[in-house]
Amino acid sequence: MTNVTNVWYYVNTDDIPGVLFTCFGACTVGAVVRSLITKLPYTVILTLCGIVMGTLSFHYAKVDHFTTDLAQISPKLLTDIFMPVLIFSSAFEIESHTFRRSLSQVLLLAVPGCLLTCFLIAVLVVEVYAYEWDWYIGMMFGSIVSTFDCFITSSLLRKSGTSKALILIMEGESLFSEGTSFIAFESFKDLAVDLVNFNVKSFSVKLVLKVFGSPLLGYIMAKLIMFWLSYIFNDGLIEITISLAMTYITFYISEWLGMAGVISVLTMGLLLDTVNFSPEIEVFLLRFWETLTYLANTLIFFIVGIVIARAFQHAELNDYINIIVLYLFMYVIRLVTVLLCSPLLVRMGYGFSWRWAVVCIWGGTKGAFCLSLMLMAFQSEDMKLEVRDKVLVLVSGMVLLTLLINAVSMPWILQLLGLCDVSMPRRVAMYNAIKRIKESTENTLSMLKMDRFLADSNWEMAENTVLMEDPYRTPGDTVDVEEFSPMSRMTTCPDCDRTIPYIPAPRETEDMMEEARIRILKAQKMSYWKQYSSGMLNRQAARTLINTVENVTDQKGKFMGVQDIQKYWELKGVFVTLKMRLEDWLYNKVDKLKPPRHPVLRWCYDVVFSVPFEYSVYMLILCNIFIIVLEFVPSLGHYEYEISVLNYLFFIGYALEAIFKVLAMRAAYFFDPWNHLDVVVMILALVDIIVQDMVDMEDLHTINIVSSFKMLRILRVFHLTKVLIPKMIDLTNLQIHKQLSFGYDVGKGYVVGEEAVGRIIDHISHDFSISQRLKEILETNRQDATREMGMLQRDYPEIAISVKTRQAIRSVLNNERDAIHTLLSGGLLDETEAATLKKTIEIKMKKLINFPPTIPAPTPEELLQSLPWLHHHEEIAFIKSVAKLLYFDFGDTIIEEKEAPDGIHLIVSGMVKTTGTKPSLGGPVDRENRVTDYRGCGSILGELNCLTLQPTEATVICETATQTCFIDIDSLFEAFDLFRVHPSLEYKIWHALAKKICIGTFQEHIDYQGWSYHRICEHLSRAFLVDLVINGMREVYDGNMEDVVVVYGSCDDMQLRVSYLAPVLINKTSHQIVGKSGMTKLMIIPSPVRSDQGSRPCQRHAALRKASEQDTMVSVPASEQDMTPTVRSSSVQIEIRERPTPSASRQSI
Repeated sequence: MTNVTNVWYYVNTDDIPGVLFTCFGACTVGAVVRSLITKLPYTVILTLCGIVMGTLSFHYAKVDHFTTDLAQISPKLLTDIFMPVLIFSSAFEIESHTFRRSLSQVLLLAVPGCLLTCFLIAVLVVEVYAYEWDWYIGMMFGSIVSTFDCFITSSLLRKSGTSKALILIMEGESLFSEGTSFIAFESFKDLAVDLVNFNVKSFSVKLVLKVFGSPLLGYIMAKLIMFWLSYIFNDGLIEITISLAMTYITFYISEWLGMAGVISVLTMGLLLDTVNFSPEIEVFLLRFWETLTYLANTLIFFIVGIVIARAFQHAELNDYINIIVLYLFMYVIRLVTVLLCSPLLVRMGYGFSWRWAVVCIWGGTKGAFCLSLMLMAFQSEDMKLEVRDKVLVLVSGMVLLTLLINAVSMPWILQLLGLCDVSMPRRVAMYNAIKRIKESTENTLSMLKMDRFLADSNWEMAENTVLMEDPYRTPGDTVDVEEFSPMSRMTTCPDCDRTIPYIPAPRETEDMMEEARIRILKAQKMSYWKQYSSGMLNRQAARTLINTVENVTDQKGKFMGVQDIQKYWELKGVFVTLKMRLEDWLYNKVDKLKPPRHPVLRWCYDVVFSVPFEYSVYMLILCNIFIIVLEFVPSLGHYEYEISVLNYLFFIGYALEAIFKVLAMRAAYFFDPWNHLDVVVMILALVDIIVQDMVDMEDLHTINIVSSFKMLRILRVFHLTKVLIPKMIDLTNLQIHKQLSFGYDVGKGYVVGEEAVGRIIDHISHDFSISQRLKEILETNRQDATREMGMLQRDYPEIAISVKTRQAIRSVLNNERDAIHTLLSGGLLDETEAATLKKTIEIKMKKLINFPPTIPAPTPEELLQSLPWLHHHEEIAFIKSVAKLLYFDFGDTIIEEKEAPDGIHLIVSGMVKTTGTKPSLGGPVDRENRVTDYRGCGSILGELNCLTLQPTEATVICETATQTCFIDIDSLFEAFDLFRVHPSLEYKIWHALAKKICIGTFQEHIDYQGWSYHRICEHLSRAFLVDLVINGMREVYDGNMEDVVVVYGSCDDMQLRVSYLAPVLINKTSHQIVGKSGMTKLMIIPSPVRSDQGSRPCQRHAALRKASEQDTMVSVPASEQDMTPTVRSSSVQIEIRERPTPSASRQSI
């Protein structure tokens, strides 16, 4: 019972409600301060509140009742409760690539710099102050004061948008210097307390454990957490519980083993990132740790204020003078330290400027860790009381001065140094963002004005209230954000004084290019995260791609290319070498030996290479091994003669085996490594027989030699491993397939990311020259990666099919889970039913962990059945009956540019290269911009041209031997005539094409940048196609339409006089459009709830009403009819030009 009392001596159990009331009251005060006072750091105000509360406790007993226990809190408890949270939260938010590059700078400041600061402070307090402290106490005190907390400074730096490298240097130095200070504090405290019993060996062991054992433990715990989390899917409570529990467990195990818990938790936090957790809980996870950090800092700084107030209760005038001298000397020492390290700092990591040096010197305040070390020293009963009192006063004064002076003045210092200034590229980016937001605001206001409940709102007040202002504009700034737009910036010609568009200087262009590069890499990173969230990327592939992007970000002017990720699918490494060696052992050139012509030798050949002979040899070896083991059993010595006879028989058997193999294989016998082993064992057996029969066995030395030869004969057992080699090759192939599957996953994610970023280049940079350069770079990278993926799928089609199947399953499961959330939020499912369905989905997701790395490639019949526009059995059967299999060699031309369409090609295997113009979609053909792309298995060629009867836009050439399933255009039109019931086959093909076009259109539009691929597909799931004839009018956005996309042709807005050329999303401010081309296709996404559905005919069946609508349609002039493209009908005779395919052969399916 006494031990329990000693453990809890810092809290009076009768006053626990008072302590809890004070803690929750501090949190309430912190919330009020944070919401009301925004110009000063809230931690400074909390410290002042704590000082006020501590001062009032001297005069009011009731106040003292609430503050005494907090003021006397155990430093061990303070460290064990708060430090794991603060350290892990800071380390978890650090970007790993930035940390790796800045690690040398951080360690230079945190280890030598911290120890130098500790030593110089010890010189001050030992040689200058009249405290009569020895060097051990001085070094202990120096280790306490040398720590600093950058929480306030880093928060200000993040708000100002300063370089992340500077923030990381300060945070990293703060975290690592805490570990250095803690080790130094414990070491010198032990020396100051008990120098006589100091043990060098014990001290060395402790130092090794803290310096090397702590990071190793953190690494092991991080890997354990990663492995654990890999088997958990979207269970936020479990994953966050693991992160919190393992943080404290790591800290306590490290402390229990004599290591530094601070360093272990720091290492674990640096190795973990959000990709290790399920994507659905990312926001929840970050908010959880942000809340814990906020609460910890609130309580710590409030307690700091109470401790400071009590520390100054009995302070003398000399103590105040010493505090001021110590404060000034501390920052002089800090200046000297940074200056001494600066020659190395400027050559490491991201470099180091004088502005960064000023921030590092002035931005270090004293915080929770300094307070904990101070309380440890103050509550150490082995020290003298006067020493403990002075440590308490001096450190408390330092903490107070740094909070009141450094923390308060830091915003002014940052502004004075120019670190808060906004660069021109960032202002341009902000201008573009504000412009897009205003467009989105106009669309939203236009839609809301049609709402029957909001129609009579004060729209002028609403528009003025929601008007977006430039956040970078200061009150005294006279420059408008529009002046930074590349389109609006003008200059005057020095020769003719004319106003001309402004051409940026080379340095300005370089800065804009670098800013655009960084934003592209950020967009790529977000694309990989979206793919991971939607199930299109597994966790390991997403982490690899994100880490690669982060590493490329640090290299100025460099974009992420195929060469950065190509190593992940190249066949290199231990498993490839092992497989080659095993195959050499199992399948050598002897296996390709031709049988001899001589009858006897031919008979020997048939015997040797028969299965019974091989297994007979294995049985002979097993029996021989058994006899060899019996020879070493002492109790069987009287069977020595029988064993010798058996050895002779085994030797004869091995000799016969060798004779038969020599006769069968002839000279090739001596090239087989397995035969080499047999010959060696036979020689050993022969030597054993000779030695045993001709040498005196009474000599001990001779007996040892004979025993050695007997033991060497057991080498024959290695011949049995030949049976296991096929299994070993299978296991090796499995690992290689996993590597290739991972590489294909990485490559596919990279291609999707390049395509996604390529659609928003015009939104990233509005400078035409820069955007063109960026498009060329991204397009080249995409083409290279697509070709590499096509080659990989050609060589290993079963691996590509496995990756695609797994991604498809994961995507569907994610969609099912989202559907459950929708039903739950709509009240159609209760929580119990939703939990049951979610559990079923989680079980299916866990099974994907053991998904096979290879799946057989689909047959042509299976590919036909999976076409998105073939649904009914009759349609599938007809298409199968008319489809043909075509075979092409490398370099063959499948489709020639500008030729009449002859049918649809479905690629069954191989890869093709397409070169030509982009599909015109009913508009003018852009002949200047040529596009190159690669297509693989499952791709469809020629759909649009067969539907529109327009000449082909691209030439398709085989990059490899290719097999396609070909449906000629006559058979396709025959299918259109056979299957005319709505939805007809022709409509379904148009609808499938329209979906593809709409997906790209939505992904390019700025309003849908936050939408995932699956969300866009779900949005299009209820869309339908309508035709708009030339000069035909149609109302859009009448309250029943959510989006309208022009997928083919063109139309004009009758009110705004705006033309829409496919593919384009019609602006929501448009309400009436008119067709301007011979054939215009509109994809309409209806609103989820249609209020007037009963009074309005269904637009899905517009095709069935086409005949009746012709009577009421506006007549088309003859001049315009001549411009109308030819539309297919059953009476039109189409002439198909014969395509020369000399190497292609046809086969019916």
